[in-house]
Amino acid sequence: MGASHRFLKDLQPRMAFAAALFFLNAVLSLDFPTAGAGGASLLRLSPELLILLCGMCLMAGEGRSLRPWAGGLLTASVMILRLFHCADTWVPLIYNRPFNLYLDSQRLPDLLRLFWQTRSPALIAWAAAGTLICTVFLSWGVWKALNALHAGLSLPALARFRFRLAAAAAAGAVVLSLGPEGLAPVRGPLVLSRTAEEIAFILNLKGIREHHQAAINSARDRARRTASGLARLHAAPVLLIVVESYGMSAFADPRLSAAVLPAARAAEAELHDAGFEMSSAFLTSPTFGGASWLAHGTLASGVRLDSQIRHDLLLNSDLVPLAEYFNRAGYRTVRAMPGTLRPWPTGVFYRYAQSYYASDFGYRGPRFGFATIPDQYVLDWVYRREGRTAAAPLFMEIVLTGSHAAFDVQAPYLEDWGRIGDGSVFGDVAPVVFPVSWTDLSQAVEAYRTAIVYEITLVKDFIRRFLDGSELVIIVGDHQPCAELIGEQPASVPVHVVSGNPELIREFTRRGYTAGMVPAQPPPHPGLETLFWDLLEGFSIR
Repeated sequence: MGASHRFLKDLQPRMAFAAALFFLNAVLSLDFPTAGAGGASLLRLSPELLILLCGMCLMAGEGRSLRPWAGGLLTASVMILRLFHCADTWVPLIYNRPFNLYLDSQRLPDLLRLFWQTRSPALIAWAAAGTLICTVFLSWGVWKALNALHAGLSLPALARFRFRLAAAAAAGAVVLSLGPEGLAPVRGPLVLSRTAEEIAFILNLKGIREHHQAAINSARDRARRTASGLARLHAAPVLLIVVESYGMSAFADPRLSAAVLPAARAAEAELHDAGFEMSSAFLTSPTFGGASWLAHGTLASGVRLDSQIRHDLLLNSDLVPLAEYFNRAGYRTVRAMPGTLRPWPTGVFYRYAQSYYASDFGYRGPRFGFATIPDQYVLDWVYRREGRTAAAPLFMEIVLTGSHAAFDVQAPYLEDWGRIGDGSVFGDVAPVVFPVSWTDLSQAVEAYRTAIVYEITLVKDFIRRFLDGSELVIIVGDHQPCAELIGEQPASVPVHVVSGNPELIREFTRRGYTAGMVPAQPPPHPGLETLFWDLLEGFSIR
């Protein structure tokens, strides 16, 4: 009875020890969030778990208990590693690039603000409560697992071998971390090594900033050597229309091109019949899946803003932005940004004479997903406000947000533009709704292609309705949609130039653009920043 009693007495902490190892390995290894994530990642062995086990072997001893301060520190460490791994898994799904701790952590308020703008108050409340509850329970589970692990290591049966177990765990961690790629199916994420990379990035910020500043200075010096009067435009109005998430995949991915290509060719035929010529190209955006401001800054400066650090340095530089060259050429410069909901003091860098933000449009209708204002209303309002009354030639940048993720609620298209008015009519027409959400954008193919077809049709109708052919219209995407939707693809975006003046179009065909609304250039593609130089150098007298 005595031996049986001792066996049963030791069985519970041994089972708790094994369960604690499995639970902690799951916390450190599970790939979440991912689209359709399964349990395969639970079968991988986390190097961080082995490091943790090694440390606890050295801390444990027969009869010892885990001290609260040590348990709290280890719990916090495991939770931080879990959060880091979540970010390291999620960011590539959206932006098709690695997570950067220093830069991406500064965007967290923007992410929360986006969720606030696009979700209902009830859903926000449930999400906040759920996040808090999950964090508390997960932290509690980690705390209990660490105590169970320590208790198991303090059992006489394991205490005698704990130093050998520590050595084996350390050796296993080294092999998993530094071993061949063949270990990938059984190796969990190398969170500590990724964390070390991010710390090294932070420690090298001075050198990184100097590198980015040199790129800005190079563009500034090039502009100073470049003729910049824009005289070859002959005062033609210029409209730069930026379409959110309009990427090369719309033409290159068969799932999307089946709908987008016919829409683009129909737009080409209608515009041609109306007396317009056009040419198109692909350019490589500095961003992917989001961070639109990097693309906007690239277009405005001629500097490839592939880093938030370079973007921030640009805003504090003496580089002359595109709108200022138009100001000097006698244009009235206007920027319409319906997705900007708050005052934006740093926007003064871009030097537009007039900027319109969401609160300026006088819109009285409902919002549609991310878009606070339907793009059809934006185009109609801006051109009625500026295009019909301009005493000087116009340079207008208009940002269209209706094709922004999550593509779930889209504005209807009004065939009769005369009904638009203050936008209240949009409340009388049913929106276009798709059963997709931020949590799984891999299912948003139909929603995304519908949004892009809408934008192509809308801009085509706007050109035919409002423009007389003397203008130069530049339609450009800011970045590809998220990688979760389209997978790993080039970061290229389409750009179309449309005008009734053939000479304006010929300048772009001389630079490699191809006729029509369907770009045909094979990769690799020039950078998005080349559009700045195409305008400045191509339309100024040398």
